[in-house]
Amino acid sequence: MSTAQQVFISYGTGVLILGFGLGAVLGILRQKSPSLRNLATAHVETLMQSSMHLGLGFAVGAVGFDTGAATWGAVLLAIGSAMQATGVTLNWLTKTGDQFAERSPGWLINSASTFVIMPGLFITAYGIFTNLS
Repeated sequence: MSTAQQVFISYGTGVLILGFGLGAVLGILRQKSPSLRNLATAHVETLMQSSMHLGLGFAVGAVGFDTGAATWGAVLLAIGSAMQATGVTLNWLTKTGDQFAERSPGWLINSASTFVIMPGLFITAYGIFTNLS
């Protein structure tokens, strides 16, 4: 298994555990209070990330994208995704109403994550597409 696959699968599994943990907290808290939109967003965000990272782990292995660039792409995507998960979770913990209007700390982290995710996405997508055969 390549290093890129290990990064994708490790992060994907870790964030899956986080997503289910947030879902358990959501289920408990939702019984006592009305809508917890930010917690629900954090729960869904982490579950979507898990699917994406596990899928990319499979994809880089399926096409044989096993280079230093593959590792960099995986690391950048994992770091950027972790920033996203942190941002949405922070929005819940700080009871942020509208992260865009409030320019909350979670919004700052989410916004900054774009600068990490995009290079990782371009590297990974390029590597996958150019290794299809």
